[in-house]
Amino acid sequence: MAITANGIGSGLDINSLVSQLMALEQRPLTTMATKEASYQAKLSAFGQVKSVLSAFQTSLTALKDAAKFTATRATVGSDAGFTASSTSTAAASSYAVKVEQLATTQRIATSASSTFAPDTSVVSTGELTINFGTYTAGPPAGFAADTDRVVTLEFSGSTIEDLRDAINADSTLGIKASLVDNGTAKQLVFTGTGTGAEKAFSLSGTGSLAALQYSPDATTTSSDTVYNLQSAQDAIVDIDGIQISRGSNTVNDAIEGVTLSLTKETSTAANLTIADDRSQAKGAIDSFIKAYNETLSTLKNLTGYDAEKGTSSTLTGDATARGIQNQLRNLVGSALGGLGNTTRLSEIGITFQRDGTLKADSTKLDAALADPARNVAEFFAGKDDVKGFADTLSARLDDLLGTSGMLNSRTDGINASIKALDKQRENLLTRLESVEKRYRAQFTALDTMIASMSQTSTYLTQQLANLPKIG
Repeated sequence: MAITANGIGSGLDINSLVSQLMALEQRPLTTMATKEASYQAKLSAFGQVKSVLSAFQTSLTALKDAAKFTATRATVGSDAGFTASSTSTAAASSYAVKVEQLATTQRIATSASSTFAPDTSVVSTGELTINFGTYTAGPPAGFAADTDRVVTLEFSGSTIEDLRDAINADSTLGIKASLVDNGTAKQLVFTGTGTGAEKAFSLSGTGSLAALQYSPDATTTSSDTVYNLQSAQDAIVDIDGIQISRGSNTVNDAIEGVTLSLTKETSTAANLTIADDRSQAKGAIDSFIKAYNETLSTLKNLTGYDAEKGTSSTLTGDATARGIQNQLRNLVGSALGGLGNTTRLSEIGITFQRDGTLKADSTKLDAALADPARNVAEFFAGKDDVKGFADTLSARLDDLLGTSGMLNSRTDGINASIKALDKQRENLLTRLESVEKRYRAQFTALDTMIASMSQTSTYLTQQLANLPKIG
């Protein structure tokens, strides 16, 4: 522990003397703190560089998707009875579409007067067999059972609720059950899990479920034990006068590249238009340009120098930051061969401005996207084994952002400098503690010596005063 008392015998202000000397000795700590602050600021700055470069690399992902450059858009007239979507394989054209019939699921119910009324709702062991087949509306109505599509439920329960739960718990049955209380009785409703005429089914029960008998081709009424609520039927759609039927209300194989989602039956045809859609490609290009310009802006702010104020930025003069700036401009502006008639961005209307930013000429870009000879999709997304602009640039960004890349090497070096600085500070603090002890020991010794000399002086003065006077 350091001695802090003032001089006892001499009156020396040891604390003040030591403090002044130690203030001089501690100057290197201030220099170290300034260096560390500079290192930390650079780490933060390179963190910003990594962030914008990562965002820039992410913006290239959409440009790797060639389908975005050949996308189409489906437009449907109002109150059409369907919605539509299209892919890049759809041809630009128009169609007249009329929804004549929606695909439905079979739904049947037990009657209010069946053995499943509330006062006799207790059931016990029995089997329920479901046989799927194809229903024809007729007339006459017909049901062709498929012997390969038969499932059976082995039931053992005590209530109609148990039967409902047993049906719903078995996903292999192909039907679901629900209960509706009409006020006087609980009616059990059976609903198929799929639409279309081929998803029709018959029921047959044994044991306590013997009353559950139904066939789609039978004429049934609500007074029967099990009666029909809705028949299974196919969707029927008229496309340009050609009638098609499908077992689902989602029709994706009638017009190549087009999916129709049927919503209601209509009495008149609605117009469906398929047109080229360049918005996805332009959106991807706009995102790329924005990300590049934001990256450039960040690098400029971090490396700039204000001549008027004479102030530098955190990375002014930093070789790594300058190298990244130069690499990005060279990569974005360089030519790319082997992919058709487009070799660089400027050929499709994307050019550098005087401040280094990128800007797209919308008229020239639209023309390039609409021109098959330009092969803009191949330029950005590549073809076969030849990398396009997006993959090429992304690979170079990997070199910058990777674990052994330029940025990591630079930040590793800064962290090593901070670690070395911490070690220097630790060593200096240890030395300063020894120096302060030495100063205090020296001043304490000086204080003791001065005190001793003071006592000797006082003694001699007293002795001299006691000598007899001469004359």
